[in-house]
Amino acid sequence: MAILTEEQDHLTELTNKIQSILNDHTPLVLTDREKQVISMVKHTTKQANRNNLTRTNAYLRFFSNHQEIHWSFLAHMVSRNGGYNMTDLKGSLLTPLLKDEQKTILFHFLERANFLIFHDAYPQLLLYEISKNEEVPLFHLLPAFNVSKFMIPIWEDFYLNQHSELLTYGLITNEQQYIEKHLLSLDLTKKAVLQSLSYLLQDRLGFTHVIFPYKKYPFLSRFSLAGKEIKDFSDVQNRIKIGKQLYHLLFTKNRIQSFISFAFKVEHTGSREDYWPAIFSSKHHTSKHVSPILSKVWNNVHHSMFKKQDWFSHWDLGKTWFVQEEDTFRDISKNVKKDIALLSTLSKAKTILS
Repeated sequence: MAILTEEQDHLTELTNKIQSILNDHTPLVLTDREKQVISMVKHTTKQANRNNLTRTNAYLRFFSNHQEIHWSFLAHMVSRNGGYNMTDLKGSLLTPLLKDEQKTILFHFLERANFLIFHDAYPQLLLYEISKNEEVPLFHLLPAFNVSKFMIPIWEDFYLNQHSELLTYGLITNEQQYIEKHLLSLDLTKKAVLQSLSYLLQDRLGFTHVIFPYKKYPFLSRFSLAGKEIKDFSDVQNRIKIGKQLYHLLFTKNRIQSFISFAFKVEHTGSREDYWPAIFSSKHHTSKHVSPILSKVWNNVHHSMFKKQDWFSHWDLGKTWFVQEEDTFRDISKNVKKDIALLSTLSKAKTILS
């Protein structure tokens, strides 16, 4: 009971610090060393933010050096799914169902979301790495990267207490509120993507499955899939809830090592052949479903940036950040195969009708 009370007191104290930072308007005054750090972090982030493949690999490299940062591995696995979704738009299952214009719009939506999260989150990871290596907390510099002030107390607390779950919850909340502010709440996004027939089609047919490949037993050659089907993507609180559930699913005690093994052993190409080569192939002229390599079907995108605005403008936006949303581990391999069969049938029917 004493331990639980101590944990609750810690959480209350941290939450109070987050709430009070809303009223902190202290200007950022930089030393020469801090200016050097900021420049270095911005350059490294830009280099790694070229496309989905470079982002996904950067998350994994970071996790390999700092495995206490659970979010970086979650981000790696979710970013893999982002790559699969991008190449699906050029694959044999969805190609007959979507017009070229719809494919381009959906790709740019997925790419923009992937880019924005990395643009916001990776400087935070690098700042932690430098703080850890130099044994000096540098999280007061987060505003220099236009990172929400919401994250300053959370990172400062993690630096001292190493509470991986609380940091993960904070980052999930921050990143989803960030893309809500700068992408999903925009009228253009609502009109072009979230209300489009193509998005509704994918939402209903399981295109938004987030899958985590793993092996039920180490000696098996094929991967099974754990994960969740994502519904109501347009609701930010639902996305935060799902993010927390995916985190707990990924870090299931008796499965996490299998997920990590997959990540380090199987190179991310964007093709679903990476995890199910018996069903998908990156090559055409095959009896398998075509799932191309990302770099061969989509070019790098130059992203223009926006007016910098902190999403954390009032307490209601962040007050539930610490709420747990645990989920039970489940294998969804059969569900995914059913969706593949359904999409295959629809694609063949559309091709015949055309």
